[in-house]
Amino acid sequence: MKKNALYIQSGGPTAVINASAYGVIEACREYQPDIHRLYASAHGIVGVMEGKLYDCFAEEEGQLELLKETPSMAFGSCRYEVREDTDIDYEKILDTLKRFQIYYIFINGGNGSAAAGLRLYQYLTGKNYEFRLMVIPKTVDNDIAGIDHAPGFPSAARHVVTSIAELVHDMHTYDTELIMVAEVMGRNTGFLAAASLAAGETGYGPDLIYVPEVVFDPEQFIQDVRNVLERKGKCFVVVPEGVRTADGKYLFENTTVNKGTDPSRNMGGITPYLNALLREHFICKIRCIDLGLMQRCAVHDASALDLEEAELLGRSAVEAAVKGASGQMVTLLRRQDVPYQTETDSIPLEQVAEKDRVLDLAYVTSEHNYIQKTYLKYILPLIGPLPEYASLKYVTAVPEKEED
Repeated sequence: MKKNALYIQSGGPTAVINASAYGVIEACREYQPDIHRLYASAHGIVGVMEGKLYDCFAEEEGQLELLKETPSMAFGSCRYEVREDTDIDYEKILDTLKRFQIYYIFINGGNGSAAAGLRLYQYLTGKNYEFRLMVIPKTVDNDIAGIDHAPGFPSAARHVVTSIAELVHDMHTYDTELIMVAEVMGRNTGFLAAASLAAGETGYGPDLIYVPEVVFDPEQFIQDVRNVLERKGKCFVVVPEGVRTADGKYLFENTTVNKGTDPSRNMGGITPYLNALLREHFICKIRCIDLGLMQRCAVHDASALDLEEAELLGRSAVEAAVKGASGQMVTLLRRQDVPYQTETDSIPLEQVAEKDRVLDLAYVTSEHNYIQKTYLKYILPLIGPLPEYASLKYVTAVPEKEED
C-alpha cells in the first residue's frame, strides 16, 4: 500500500485556513517519498464519502503560494454530520480511504471537527485499518480547548478591532446624540467581543462590551446605555451573537424572523432585536451594525502572525504524523507575552472534542459590561500593529484684534 495523504477542510471558513492547507501541502512534498501523494476532499467529509478528491500535487507551485492570500476555504466545506446510528457513512469513508490508499488523514477544523475526527479515529481503529490521523485547529471564536489561540481568531479579532475603531471614529462626525451597536461573532465565548477593547488603543474605543459568559439582562443593558449617553452624548456598544438572557435563550431567538428555528443552525442576527429594544427607550439616532461574514474571511487585513502560525500548524501536523503521532491535535503553547513567544505541541483529541473554551471571567468587569485592561496583554500580540490615527489638539480659534 502506498502511503497517500488526505486533507479535509471542515466547519466554517477563516481568513487563514488556506495558509494551513499550504503548510500541509508543502510539508507533504518535503516528506516524499514517505508520503506518495496528497489529496484534498471536495467540500469536507462529504467529498470523502462520495470519493471526490483533488490531487494537490497536480497544482502549480505559484497558485499554491497564493493560497496564503486566498480567503475562505479553497477546497470547500460542509455542515454534514456523519451518522452515528449506522455505519453507512463510515463504510463509505473507509471505502474511499482504501481505494485511494490513504494512510495519513489531516482534518482542519474547530472543536466540532475535532470531535468528529475522534469518532473517525475510533471507528478506523476498530476496523484495524492502518492510518495516522491529526487535527489542525482553526476557529474565529477561539473556543477550542488546549490551545492558547486557534488560527483564524487573531485575524478575526484584528478585523473586529480595526472595524470598530473606524466605526467609533465615524460616530464622532456629528455633534448629535447617537447610539451605535456592533454585533460580532462568538457563539458561546466572548474572546472576539473582548478583542474590541483594543480599538481604544487607536484613540477611540467602545463604551460597553458584553460577552456570552455572563447573562444578558435587557433592562440593565438599557440602563448601561442610558448612563453612557447622559455622560458622553454618544454610546458605542459591542454585543456578540451568542449572548443569552436569564431564560437561557439566545437574543436572536427573540426576533420575529428567527422564532421557532433551531438555535444551532441559525446563529447570529441579533441586531433587529437590539434595534427594536433601543427604540423603545431612546429617541436619538440609533444604528445597529452586524459585522457579518467579513470577520471570518477578511484576508485583506489578516494578522501577519496568524498567517504564519496557521501555516506552521499545518506543517507541524504532517511532521507529527510522519513521526508516528495519531489521534491528536497540534497546538500552540504561549511561553511569554513580551516578546511574544510560543511553541508547538500536540494533545490527544479526547482533551479537545466537544469542549468549548470560554473567556476567563477575570477579564470581565464586575458590572459585566466591559473588559479589563489585562486582556490587552493577551490580544495585542495576536492582532499585530494597529493603524495610527490623527490626534488633534482642537484648539479653539479666537478672532484676531483689528489693528488701529
